Amino acid sequence: MKRVLPLVSLLCMPAMALAESGTKTKEQQVAQEAVNPLTTSYWIPIQYEFSEDVGPNDGTRHTTNIQPIIPFEISEDWNLITRTIIPVISQSDVTADGESESGIGDINATFFFSPDEAVGGQWTHGFGPTVNFDSASDEALGSGETGVGLSYVGLTVQGPWTVGFLASHTYSVEKGVGDTYSTTFVQPFIDYTTTWGTTFELTSETSYEWQGDEWSVPVSLTASQYFQLGDVPMLAGGGIKYWAESGEYDPEGVTLNLNLYILLPRS
Repeated sequence: MKRVLPLVSLLCMPAMALAESGTKTKEQQVAQEAVNPLTTSYWIPIQYEFSEDVGPNDGTRHTTNIQPIIPFEISEDWNLITRTIIPVISQSDVTADGESESGIGDINATFFFSPDEAVGGQWTHGFGPTVNFDSASDEALGSGETGVGLSYVGLTVQGPWTVGFLASHTYSVEKGVGDTYSTTFVQPFIDYTTTWGTTFELTSETSYEWQGDEWSVPVSLTASQYFQLGDVPMLAGGGIKYWAESGEYDPEGVTLNLNLYILLPRS
């Protein structure tokens, strides 16, 4: 636990000497939109992660998260940004030696209500409900219970830098509020995007499970490059994730990930 607070504190610090805004290239603008959780563009991020040493049996896991981001303009001053995470999981030797499971995990949907006007002209934010659906096709791939909660995201874009955080708390609700799980999630992030559309990101998807007094603290470093396939803008890249603290069924050590962002045209 001694390693957790310094890592989270480091990621929450503003990037040193944020660059002043200037004229941006098309590549830089689109690449920054892709990593902005409150983007008003239609994006489909797809993230793949390969993990070893998962759980007490040191199993392996392949996870592909499909995360469509769909914005809606609900008034002249407000937007609604929906973010859905659909995990496709294949794992072996995780629950027991010789056992394997594959299918869909629990689907998460978050609805951010975001004002058009940034606070102080710089801080963009959004808030709203989050729902964790008990949708796993195998009980070993999910929590076994639907959960609901609240989520908040805030960020600032200064020149090539995007700095912010996402936070949420979710309670299980089927057997009683918080009886099965009560989870706090915090994701600070720092992104730097070059004029040619390469984005470097440092982030941590830190969670704390109050029922089991259990931390999960993965720290990720990734790089993604903007390009076009025909007329479709995309970003592709990858990186590593170091697990500073692992829960019972989390990986240990270092995992590898790949990512692809696809921009969809607006009608």
